[in-house]
Parts: sequence; C-alpha cells; structure tokens
Amino acid sequence: MFDFLYNDISYLGLFIVCFLSSTLLPLASEAFVVGFVKLDFNVNLVLFVATLGNALGSLSTYALAYLGKEKILEKYFSKSLKKLDKFNANFTNFGSIYAFLTFLPLIGDIFALGLGFAKYPIFKSAFFIFLGKLSRYIVIIFLTNI
Repeated sequence: MFDFLYNDISYLGLFIVCFLSSTLLPLASEAFVVGFVKLDFNVNLVLFVATLGNALGSLSTYALAYLGKEKILEKYFSKSLKKLDKFNANFTNFGSIYAFLTFLPLIGDIFALGLGFAKYPIFKSAFFIFLGKLSRYIVIIFLTNI
C-alpha cells in the first residue's frame, strides 16, 4: 500500500510521514523508520530525516498553539484541548521535560500543544523536542538492528 513511499519518493516520503505523525494526526512513523532500516536505506540518513520531520511536526503543533486563535483550535482540535485540560502540569516550570517527552505516543502531541499555549520559549522547546525525537529514533533503529 505504501510502496510508493519507499520506491518513488523515499526520504521525502519518510519526512512527510514523520512530520504528519507528530502533528495531531495519528500515524505511526516508527513503523516507517523500521521499514526503511530493514530495506537497507542509509541508517544515518533515516535517523536524520525522521528526527527532523518529527521534530518539525511537533514544532508546528507548538506554533499552532502559540500563534493560533483559541476559536480555531477549539473548532478543529477540541478533543486534544480537552486532554490538555486534564494535565495539571505547569508547562512554564517543567517545559523542558515536557518538550523532551513529546516523543511519547498520544500524549506527546498534547505536550507540544501545552508548551505553545504556555508560550514556553521556542529555542528551549525546539532543543528538547529535537533531543527527545532523536533519542527515540536511536532506540528504534538500535532495536531494529539487533
């Protein structure tokens, strides 16, 4: 079904899937990373592309919350906003931890959204988001190569 991603657009396809999977859309970028590694793509390039795409996707969610109007967010992402209300975390004080944890499935997107709403500094957010995403893909690639 997704053969065209591997054969025709390869790394661009991986970037797109990783980017979209770290927004509020439910995709499994991990499966694509494993697939690319198993298909003997360059592991370092897979790591770089997946990390970049996934981190930029989280930063787009952050930017949506940081810059977005609440009415637009409530209209299109009401479920995510309700989940965000369940977390009584102080994103301002523990923002770097939440930014790092954006790699977590399901709640990572909510953390990125919360960081944006809290107006947590973009450079700190970006650094820890990239670090978290990189760590996850390193573990996934390591486990794939065992």
